[in-house]
Parts: sequence; C-alpha cells; structure tokens
Amino acid sequence: MASEEQYRAILSHQEQQISLFLHAFETLQEKIHFAKVRQHKEDLFKEVGDLFPPLNTELDDLTPPPSLEKFHQQWRDAVMQLDDAYTSFLTGSEFNFIVAYFQSRRAFSQSKYLLYDLRLQLPTLQKYWVLPEALPRLTELETPVAGVQAHTGMMHRPASDEHGEYSLYVPENYDPSRRWPLIIALHGGHGRGDDYLLTWLRPAKSKGYVVLSPKSLGDTWSLQKPGVDIRSILAMVEGLLDEYAIDTGRLFVTGLSDGGTFSYALGLACPKLFAGIAPIAAAAMIISMFDLKPGKTLPMFIVHGAQDFIFPVSTARAAHALLTQNEFTHVIYKELPDWGHAYTYSINETLLLPWFESLPTRIPT
Repeated sequence: MASEEQYRAILSHQEQQISLFLHAFETLQEKIHFAKVRQHKEDLFKEVGDLFPPLNTELDDLTPPPSLEKFHQQWRDAVMQLDDAYTSFLTGSEFNFIVAYFQSRRAFSQSKYLLYDLRLQLPTLQKYWVLPEALPRLTELETPVAGVQAHTGMMHRPASDEHGEYSLYVPENYDPSRRWPLIIALHGGHGRGDDYLLTWLRPAKSKGYVVLSPKSLGDTWSLQKPGVDIRSILAMVEGLLDEYAIDTGRLFVTGLSDGGTFSYALGLACPKLFAGIAPIAAAAMIISMFDLKPGKTLPMFIVHGAQDFIFPVSTARAAHALLTQNEFTHVIYKELPDWGHAYTYSINETLLLPWFESLPTRIPT
C-alpha cells in the first residue's frame, strides 16, 4: 500500500500526462476534417504517443491509502474513458469514420464530467477548467456563497411534457443577490447538449455565465418546423428564470452547424428576447422563413470557416448579404481562413465571449 504522500506524487505525474492529452485531443477536435483522418491520427499519436498502457499498468499496481480508495476508482474510470476515446479515434475505419468519431467524442465527454467532479483533488488539472486570466481567482470561483441553496455546477435534466432534456452549468460561486447572464448553446446535428456544454465551460466558469445546452427533440433541430424546438427551449428558459437570478437583458444564443442554423431561428422568432446571437458554421436557408422586420436591431455575430466542408462558406456570405440588404444594423461577419467545420472551444473563448461581453444590456420594449 502506498502512503498518501507516495500516492499523491504518482498521481501528480499522471495529472500532467492527462493534461497533455486533454489539450491535444481538444485541439484536434477544433481542426477535425474527415478527409484528413489519417493525418489527424498520425499527428495525434506523434504528440501523445502510447500514453495509456503505462498509466493503466501503474494504476493496476497501485494500492491507494484507505481514505483515497473511492477517489482512486473514480480516477481510474476517468482514465479508462480517455483511453477509450483515444483508442476509438486511432482505430476507427477511415472509410466510415463518423461512427468511431461519435464513439470517441462520447467517451471524451464522459471522462471530462468524471474529471470535473474530481477537480478539487487534482491541483494540476483544476487549472484546465478556467481561462488563464482567471487562475488568480480560482479559489473564489470554486467557493460557494454562504447560505445559497441553489444547485450549482454541471447538471443534466430530463425531458418533461413542456421541454426536451437539457444540460446546464451554473457557476459554483452563484449568488442570487445579483443577476447572471445566460448563454443558450445549441449542439450540431446528431449531437448532444451535455457534449456541447463542455465547449463553454471554461469561459462560463471564468466570467460568470449560466449556460443552457438543450438537446434537440429529434436527431437534430426542427429546421423544417422550427416552432417545435423553439417552444421546448423557451420552456427551459422560463423554468430557469423561476429558479435562478438570470439577467433577462443579457440572454444570448449561439450554436454550431445545425445548432448555428437554429440560433438564427430562435433569434429571429424572438428578437426582443435576446441581447445577441452568434451562429457558427451555420446554413442560411432558415432566415427566409421568418419575418425579418422585427429583428433588424438584433445584434448578430456570424462566424464561419473558409474551409468548411459541410456548409460551404458561400452560405455564410449569403446570410450576411441577405441581412445587410434587409437593413439589419448590428451584424458582424467573421470568416476564419484556416478553419473548417469542427468544435468551437477557442472560438467561444476568444471570439464569442468577448463579443457577448461587449454588447449592451437589452432594454425590454
């Protein structure tokens, strides 16, 4: 049996290795292109190597002190999920990679939730969950306000008669004596709210945002009949307004791919409700389904990759042109020359969050 000091020393080394993998795999998710799978696999293995067999062997041979047995099992479960994510990605068929990709993403997300639950016992990995500039405030961000009974952290809530299932993040230092801005983050086609929520965790925790990440009622958002999912999302928001001190003048909507397309739908259907919307890698066809006159003052930030292989960049340019022609007064278009159609961690952190922060509070009309 290892002493607690010996156990912590071994764990600290493992944390550093897992931190390397998390950053490398997350970066890969941001640049994934299904026509370049072989190169992605080679690049990832070159950076990470044969990481997990030695880690697993070390954990197999390690007997924790009794006080850390539960932690040890949770840590092993998290490492196992990361191993599964890595293995699924490296061994997935290049000819039908989408199956392996979704398996890999699912395992990666599940491991992150396990690691987040353990973060207070993982001093190296605890830093992973906030932006670098927030590190001096880490203790403050993790400290609950005395007397607050509201649920905080990451939550997953089931569907009801009024809405679909959704995932939610409420900062751990939530204080009902002040109002908190809310970001509605919409996943891509065949995606999940609990997965896409993780792309917003660092900025939300660091800057004090509640994040609602709904699951579409179908495999993707109801683009042909948008009212179906719009009603579901609005019911979620209504429930959160009853439960938490949400700043109704600072409600934002963003989404990736089909979620980006549906952020147009949600924003244009309820333009007076939101302080701004930010469609990412979205298709433009849904815009024409709405009366555009009421939304002309709704701030929009359109982000699209010039290398997008799902929705060509011409669709985003057309959306920007259509909105401009219809006299929308606060539309910004940002084209990323080297980006394709992938996850949005750094886009959320370096582009969208500063834009949300810059917008004025919406005044109810």
